[in-house]
Formats: sequence, structure tokens, C-alpha cells
Amino acid sequence: MLSKAPRGTKDITPKDVYKWHYVEKKFREICALYGYEEIRTPIFEHTEVFARSVGDTTDVVQKEMYSFTDRGDRQLSLKPEGTAGVIRSFIENKMYADTQPTKLYYITPCFRYERPQAGRPQNGRQRQFHQFGIEVLGSDGPSVDAEVISLAVQFFNEMGLKNLSVNINSVGCPTCREEYNRKLKEYLDKKVDVLCETCLERKDKNPMRVIDCKNPHCKENLQDIPFMIDHLCEDCKDHFDKLQTYLKEMDINYVVDKTIVRGLDYYKKTAFEIISNDIGSQSTVCGGGRYDGLVEMLGGPKGISGIGFGLGVERLLLTLENNNIEIEN
Repeated sequence: MLSKAPRGTKDITPKDVYKWHYVEKKFREICALYGYEEIRTPIFEHTEVFARSVGDTTDVVQKEMYSFTDRGDRQLSLKPEGTAGVIRSFIENKMYADTQPTKLYYITPCFRYERPQAGRPQNGRQRQFHQFGIEVLGSDGPSVDAEVISLAVQFFNEMGLKNLSVNINSVGCPTCREEYNRKLKEYLDKKVDVLCETCLERKDKNPMRVIDCKNPHCKENLQDIPFMIDHLCEDCKDHFDKLQTYLKEMDINYVVDKTIVRGLDYYKKTAFEIISNDIGSQSTVCGGGRYDGLVEMLGGPKGISGIGFGLGVERLLLTLENNNIEIEN
């Protein structure tokens, strides 16, 4: 029916758009306070940009991207997330030649072929959704990691969300992860009879992602799985210890969550999630981490580090509603 929006999309009508104006304004204000500048990248990129950055073994790339071939026989995809386009722009526009670090933020629509749930139009599983995000490029110190987390926490506090949990972890680096992955694979090889189909696929391609499995059967049978944080090299351990020191100095309460993983090689050291303890439920409202190898992987100079986070606007508005936080018109 032509009088209906495509499945997984939603109009933002005048009776609701003021809420979007409010949260966008607050996000811009917080970013400006921390010295971040806005960047706007195209809605679509060459598919390879996302295949390399998001990872061609992930569900996003394999199942969820809107990809197409244009009339020039080029493979293009609508952006499924914000980071990849920012990194591509950073390289193409030679921002690495400027004084570092480069501190950027974005507000952008994103697209994934999700399966929307009936009766829950704002549950975060829309096919077109909107994302706030920040990226810091060119600084690898743990103080930057703490700043990124602090910005997110301050933004949520400005929104009135007080009951938050900051969960942090370290995913190591190629040096310590090589030995860890060997031990993890040895462990998983002994558990093949209790792994779900998805974990069996991940076991060889992306073993750390097994830790992220939501299947109750896997969780029950993998309770003694080894964690990366217990196998860090001295450099990664020092980085993680200093991050915790900075967070304590900022009076940011946090917990170490060993189950937070990033399965791709260019992710290093810090990974974090911010959980809103909604009335009667919990929901992840923000996720981020360090991706020190991504600039080089996308064709940029070696040795340029990066860290950032992304958060869904629809999910944020739903979380505010669940916590009885009203935005005045």
C-alpha cells in the first residue's frame, strides 16, 4: 500500500519532532563543551568500507546491510553505522596532517535490515534508525578513553538518566590476543558438542564473539570460558589500570565486565557499554571502544589510533519514556 511507510521505518511528525530537536541540541552542546566538531558523511559508501570496518564475518555485513550495485557497476551500501564513514573521510581529507587529536561527532540516519517486532515501533530494531556518535583520532592515551566515557555519562545525566551502569573491559592487543585466542580455541574445541550453530561458526572465524552469545544453553555450558582480561600483556594491563584511575578521579562509577568483547583485530584495549537500569528492565544505551588499527586497515597511515562510541536516538527516547522523563514542548 503506497499510503504506508516501508516496514521498519517511522515518520517523525510535528507532535514528536520537538523531542528530537531537544536531544540533538543537548548532544551538540555537550560535544562542543568537550571540543568536538561536527562531521557529516554520505548516506552510502562503497560496500568494502563497511566490510572492512564492521567485519565481513559479522551479522551486520552478512545479513543486515542494504547493499546494491549502481549503474556504474559499483558495489555500494547504505551506512549501517557511523564510524566507518568518518574514518574514510578522515583519510580522504587528510585530517591526519592536522594537529592531533581530531575530535569529531555526528548525528546520522543508519540502515539495517532488521526484523521489527510487532507492537513495538520504537524498540530500536528499525530498518532506518538514527545514531549519535563521537570519534577521537590520533591519541592513544587512557585519559582519552576516560574522556569519551565521561562525555557519554554527562550527556545521559543531562537527559535526566541517573540510574546508569558503566561497564568496561579490555580486549587486549594483537600481542596478547594471539596467545589468548590459542587458549580460547583449545577450550572451545572441547565444547563443540554444547555450542549452538552460531558459536560453531564463530569458533574458528571469530572466537571471542562466542563470549557474546545470548543462547542460554551456551551460557550455561561455557561458564568457565577464559576471558581476555585475565591474559593481558603488561602494556594493555597498564592502560586498563590507568583508565580505571581516571574514572575514579572523575567520580564515574563503573564495573569491570569481562564479557564485553570486540571480535575484530583492529579493536584494542578499552571496550565499554553504558546500561540504563530502566524501571523494570535493563537496556544498553551506548557502546564504544578503542579501534587503533582501523585507520590503517581502511588505507590510512600507520599508527593512528582511534576511540569512540555510538548510541541510538530511538532507543534513547524510549529509555527516557520508560523512566517517566518528559521532554517539554
